[in-house]
Amino acid sequence: MSGKFYNTITEILTKQEFSISGVSRELKKHGYDYHRLIVTGYLRALEDVGYMERKDVPPSRIYACVNKKKDIYELIADKLDQISIEKRLHVAVFLLTNLLGRPCFKHELTLLGISNPHPNSHIHKSTNENLDHFRADVTRINIPPNDLAYELIDNVVPFEAVDILLQILKERLDLGGLKAKHQQTTLVKIS
Repeated sequence: MSGKFYNTITEILTKQEFSISGVSRELKKHGYDYHRLIVTGYLRALEDVGYMERKDVPPSRIYACVNKKKDIYELIADKLDQISIEKRLHVAVFLLTNLLGRPCFKHELTLLGISNPHPNSHIHKSTNENLDHFRADVTRINIPPNDLAYELIDNVVPFEAVDILLQILKERLDLGGLKAKHQQTTLVKIS
């Protein structure tokens, strides 16, 4: 079975979850007519290496692709949930403005789970004269024409932003063979 077969299975299971019979039917549509036992073995192997997730829904087993490619908004939104509500806006605006090199729009903050942003001591509404150009440059998502934009007053780096970036990097990169196998623990003396 080739890489093309793997790509076909991941394409099928990224869009929707399927039982083994459902995967077999979808594979036939793509020109692969393998017996269900072969498909089952392949899916179990992919599950063993962490590429597939299996849910037992009697009498079926449902498979889904684990490695659904997340965009930057989903990656950051997953991590922002761990941060206190008071700091979320500052961290979100810091990350987006520094990653994207422009003010961030209200719609982008909504994608991060911040539905009603209020400027504070770190954030203000952008008055940048290039907002229309920035809006036009964004092609992956649809920014409404009169969407407000936000930017930092000062570029103070929130610790939480660094922590989010490190978490995302650790999850996305293969650091095997580079990290210490045993984490060092230090006892703190309490007086």
